[in-house]
Amino acid sequence: MSSASPALPPAPAVPPGASLEAPLPAELAGRHQGWLTRYRRYPVYSAPWARGRLRSVGLLVLVALLVLLSPAMLIADQPESPTPLGGLAEIAIVVLLPLWLGPRLAQTVRRRHWGARREWLGLVAAQVLSVLAVLAFAQWGSEPLKQWVAEQRGSVDAQGKRKRVVMSLGLSVTDPNRAEPPLISELDGSFAVKVSNAVSVALAAFLLGGGAGLWAWRREREGLAGLARERELTSAQARRREAELRLSVLAAQVEPHFLFNTLAGVRSAIATDPQRASEMVDGLVDYLRAAIPRLRSDGAVQATLGAQLDIVRAYLGLMAARMPRLQWRVQAPPELLAARCPPLMLISLAENAVKHGVERKIGPALIEVQAGRDEQGRLRITVADDGAGFAASGSGIGLANLGERLAQLYPGQAELLLKARPEGGVLAGIVIPLELDA
Repeated sequence: MSSASPALPPAPAVPPGASLEAPLPAELAGRHQGWLTRYRRYPVYSAPWARGRLRSVGLLVLVALLVLLSPAMLIADQPESPTPLGGLAEIAIVVLLPLWLGPRLAQTVRRRHWGARREWLGLVAAQVLSVLAVLAFAQWGSEPLKQWVAEQRGSVDAQGKRKRVVMSLGLSVTDPNRAEPPLISELDGSFAVKVSNAVSVALAAFLLGGGAGLWAWRREREGLAGLARERELTSAQARRREAELRLSVLAAQVEPHFLFNTLAGVRSAIATDPQRASEMVDGLVDYLRAAIPRLRSDGAVQATLGAQLDIVRAYLGLMAARMPRLQWRVQAPPELLAARCPPLMLISLAENAVKHGVERKIGPALIEVQAGRDEQGRLRITVADDGAGFAASGSGIGLANLGERLAQLYPGQAELLLKARPEGGVLAGIVIPLELDA
C-alpha cells in the first residue's frame, strides 16, 4: 500500500525569470535581522543567501574549530606525540566542503526557476550530492590526505607509512601503540563504529550544507503565495472602493440638486444680470467638460496634477459665478503639473471648502489652492478657505475616506492635512510621494 506524497507548496509567487537577488518582502523576512542572520532577508539558496550564510556560519564554525582544536584542548598521552595536522585538515575539509558545496548546488537549481515539485526534487538532490561528496572524501580521500601531510612532516615509519595516532576531538591525543582501555580496543575499527561515524558525518554535512533550508524553502513559497493573495485582495478592494468613489463623485457632481441650483441661478440672473447668467452657463460647460471625461477614463489612476487642477478651476469658476462674493486662486509650479496625482481628491477638498466654509459664511470669501514640495521633496497640495471654520465643517466622513484612500495608495508615505487657520477658516490638503514621468 503506497502512501500519498506530501503536498508541495503552490506555484511560485514570483514569476519565472525574476531575479533572486532582491530581498524578500519585509512582511515575510522581518525587519530586524542581526548581522549573523541578515542573509535570511533573501530567498533561500539564492546567491546573497549563500554568501551571507557562508560568512555567518563559516565564522562560527571556524571559531568553534579553533577552540576545540587548540593546543589547550588537545591533550597528548605522551609528550612525543605529534600534532595531528592531517586529522585537523580532514576535519576542516569535512566541515567546510558541505558549507560551500550544498548551497552552491542548490543555488544552481534555483536559478533554473523550475516549478514547485521539480525545484523541490532538485534541491533535495543537491543536498544529497553534497552529503555524498563528504562521505566519499571521508572514505577515500581522508587517508591519502593524512598520508601526504605525514610525508611532508616526516612522520612516517621505515615502510613509508604514516605514524598513526588516535585523536579525540577536544579531549586527547594518544599513541595507538600504547596500551588502551579495553573498550576502545574492542570497538576501534568495528563495523558499528564505522556506521556510527558515517551517520554522524552525513548528518553534520546535511546541516552544514543547508539541509534545514529545505523546510525554509517550503515556508518561503507558502508565505510568498499567501502574501501575493493578500496583496491581490487588498488591490481588488482598493479598486472597488476607487470605482465606488468615482461613481459617487460623478453622481454628486451631476446630480439634479447641483444642476437645478445652477440652472435656477441662471434663470434668475437672466432677467437681472444677463452677463452673470452667461458666465454661469460657460462655467457649467467648462466644469462638465473637465470633470466627466476624466471621471469616466480607465486611466484615472494615472491622473496628473495639472488635470486635477483644471477640474478644480472649472468648479471654483462655476461656484464664483453662482456666488459673486467668492474669490479663488490656484497656484502650482509648471514643473509639477505633470506629477501624478490621485483622481478626485482635490475636487473633494474644494467641494468641502465651498460647502462647509464659503456657503456658511456671510460676506466675501476666498479659496486658495496651492501645490509645491515639502521639506522631504514630496508633493504637497492644500486647499485653504477663510470660511466658517471647524464649527461648520460637518461630520468629516469625506475627509476620513480621503485619509483611507491615501493609506491604501501610499502606505506610510502620505499624509492628510487638516487644521484651523489663525485668520479663520480651514486648511486641508494631502502630501504624497512626488512621481514625475521621465
